[in-house]
Amino acid sequence: MKSVIALLILSPILLYVWFQPSINRTVQYRDQVLQKQAYEMSYLVALEGRLTPEIRETVLAKLEGMYFDRQKVTLTGPATAVERGEQLKVTLRYPQGRTELFDLFGHAESRDYFYSMTIMSEYVDGQL
Repeated sequence: MKSVIALLILSPILLYVWFQPSINRTVQYRDQVLQKQAYEMSYLVALEGRLTPEIRETVLAKLEGMYFDRQKVTLTGPATAVERGEQLKVTLRYPQGRTELFDLFGHAESRDYFYSMTIMSEYVDGQL
């Protein structure tokens, strides 16, 4: 009987020690994947001079292929073409979700993965 009571008392600690590292790794891996996609998106936007629907669909399709919910992804960038040499600002945002197994002290606030890239436009208008 004592061992059952001890197991019940220690079970939250055991669950935390067992599962929290995998949650931390998942958060870290998601961060790396989203950061890489943000860099790729900024490069494509720099070549086109704006965030086109094709670039948006490409990024969303890649993220969806990696099990991200495309409805939760927010992509922002210039809608009109920016000439070469001017600065472009593009952002990618995705909700982070839970990062703690147990929220004992109320510190597990909802945050977003947020990547803001500023890059120089490489777009040259075809009219000479």
